[in-house]
Amino acid sequence: MNPIPADWALSTTHIASEYVSRQFSVLIGVGPKVLPPIELDVVLLMACSKLARMLAEAYRNPVTINFDITRYSEALQTMETGLKSGCEELLLARFPPDRQIILEWPAVVLNKFGIIVLWYLPGAIDAAIQNDMMAATVMMSGLLGTSITRSTAKDNKWCTHESNFQSSDHGLTPGCINLSPAWFLQGHPAPKFHSEILATLRVGGISLCQAMQRPAALIAAALRVMHPSLYWSSLTTQLGLGLWAANNQLQDMGDLLRVWGSVFTVLAIMCNQCSPLHCDALSHAQWFDAMLSVGGYGPARMRMPNIGIEIAYNSGVMAAASGRIVWHGVDNMYPERNTPSTCQ
Repeated sequence: MNPIPADWALSTTHIASEYVSRQFSVLIGVGPKVLPPIELDVVLLMACSKLARMLAEAYRNPVTINFDITRYSEALQTMETGLKSGCEELLLARFPPDRQIILEWPAVVLNKFGIIVLWYLPGAIDAAIQNDMMAATVMMSGLLGTSITRSTAKDNKWCTHESNFQSSDHGLTPGCINLSPAWFLQGHPAPKFHSEILATLRVGGISLCQAMQRPAALIAAALRVMHPSLYWSSLTTQLGLGLWAANNQLQDMGDLLRVWGSVFTVLAIMCNQCSPLHCDALSHAQWFDAMLSVGGYGPARMRMPNIGIEIAYNSGVMAAASGRIVWHGVDNMYPERNTPSTCQ
C-alpha cells in the first residue's frame, strides 16, 4: 500500500522507488519477478529499469579498500570542510589509502569491514531524464546568473565564486543554487526559527518542481536501494513537513511540497562548475549525498583522495557517498555540464 497521498508527486516517486528496489532484488537473485507498475509513464519506467540494472551491476562488482570509516569519522573536526590548508594532509598521513584506483565501470566501494563507502553508476541517467533536467536548468537561468559571487575570499564562497565557472555557448547560465520547499537553518532551534520556502522557489517554484519530477524520482529510487533507512526517514520527514504546513495554514509551502518529487529536502544545482576538494561540513557520516551529472561535455574526473578513488564523471553518471567522510572535487570543467547534487 502506498503511504503517500495520491495528489503528491512523492506518490509516483515512491512507486518508482519500490519498483527499482524489487527489480534490483530480482537481478541479484534474492527476490521474485515483478511486473512494471502501470502508474509510471513510459519514460520513467524505462529509466527505472535501466537504473535497476546499473545498481545490480555495481553491487556485483565490489571493490574493497583499507579504510576504517568509523575511526576516520571520529578524527574529523566538528565543522570539517576539507578546505583548510594542512588539515586534510594530516588526515591523509594518519589514514593513508592503501592504493589508488580509477573507476570507469559500475561498482560499490567497501571499507575493510564491508561497509559501503561509495556507489558508482556511470551511465545510470538515460538521455530522456537528462533532457528533463537540462530543460529545468534553462528555467533556472535567472536564479543561476544572480548566484555568482566575486569576493576575494574564494574558499568561503567557492560554490558560487566566479573562478569556478565557465560560460556556456548553448543557452545554459553558469551558477549554483539550492532549492527547497521547506528549508530549515541548521543550528537554529524551533519555535523561533522554522522551515521556510527558499527564495529560489518563491516565484515560479511549482513549474520548476514539476519539471524536475522524473529526475528527482530516479534519484530517490537509487537511494531506496543504496541506503534504505535514509530513504524511509527522508520520506517520513517530507510527509511530516506536509502535515506541519497544513496545521500552520502555510498553503504556499503545502502546494510546493505536493509537487516536490524528491525525498531529499534540498537539491543543489551546479551548472558549468568545477569544485575544489571539499567535505560537507553540515552533513553526517551516516548520510549519503547523491550526485549526478547531465549534459553534453567531454571526459571529466572526480577525485576522492582520502579513499584513494578517482571516478570518470561523465554525462549520465550517478555517484553516492557520505559527503561528510569522502573528500571530493572535480578539477576540470567542460562545456554544458550541469550537476544536480542532492543532500539531506
